[in-house]
Amino acid sequence: FVWKRRGQNEGAGAGPSDGASPVQSVFLRINKDRSGVVLYSELQQGLSSGT
Repeated sequence: FVWKRRGQNEGAGAGPSDGASPVQSVFLRINKDRSGVVLYSELQQGLSSGT
């Protein structure tokens, strides 16, 4: 799953406090390396932690 905002630099992630939607906030919490791509391991860890 990939989530990129227009004009967002590669590797830069918006913080949950910058007006992100609830879905974006969850994505950003799961996407630990801020690559804009949720890896299987990140998703698995996020789901097991109740994110």
